[in-house]
Amino acid sequence: MTQCVVESVTRQESGRCDPALFDSHCHLDFVEFDHDRQALLTQCARAGIKYLCLPATEQDHWPRLLALLGPHRQGLTLWGALGLHPCFMSAHRQDSLVALDAQLSRRTPYVVALGELGLDLSAGQAGLREQQALLAGQIELASAYGLPLILHARRSHDQLAWLLRKMKFKEGGIVHAWSGSDQQAMAFWRLGFRLGIGGSLTWDRAQRLQRQVASWPLEHMVLETDAPGMPPAHAAGQRNTPLTLLAVLDKMAHLRLQDTSELARQLTDNTFQTLRVHSSAPE
Repeated sequence: MTQCVVESVTRQESGRCDPALFDSHCHLDFVEFDHDRQALLTQCARAGIKYLCLPATEQDHWPRLLALLGPHRQGLTLWGALGLHPCFMSAHRQDSLVALDAQLSRRTPYVVALGELGLDLSAGQAGLREQQALLAGQIELASAYGLPLILHARRSHDQLAWLLRKMKFKEGGIVHAWSGSDQQAMAFWRLGFRLGIGGSLTWDRAQRLQRQVASWPLEHMVLETDAPGMPPAHAAGQRNTPLTLLAVLDKMAHLRLQDTSELARQLTDNTFQTLRVHSSAPE
């Protein structure tokens, strides 16, 4: 079996995976990357990670995210999504949906989705009704602009699928950081969504996720890192980066008994299809 992955930071910087990989979810605009962002992009390009999608979290961060989108001198292309994250309800304004609509109306070809948005029902988060109202407004905008969604789903898979069905959403998208059941996965597949597989796959305790990834049709999955969060097992407690996409790919290859190049090609194609982008830059 071809091994693209790395067992140390040194190998992550020098190892390369062909064909090129697509990190469908990373927050490269976060301040955690301000001191080494360009160097990290160079390392990603050398490792074969050529495409990245950056989802937004709150309105005040949109300008810094938008400034990063497009082709970079290292040979990478960065796309993005604009949205209002359910874990930052206190940061959103009464006119945030109006501002989002205005921003989408003048978006560049590198803004390819709405997100990160969704529902978070973990302890300490805002109430379901408040989150649902904000989410419904964003789903309406996605439908109006014909854009897919990048969904945050924490203890809320059933509620999210129900709302998407109720609103007859047809544009599909990605369920970020997949952690649901087989039945919930099927519900999202029927709605046109693929499932984001990241660093959680590498942890020994992730037995259900590992079983799912080993047995599901590959067409239903995309790769992600959620950098700087959600590091894989070998980088526990450290800042995550898109470079750890290689570790996720290697774990998937081990579970599925497939060659990493074969997996990389299909997973990258899946992301292109879901976000409706191409390897070449837009005109």
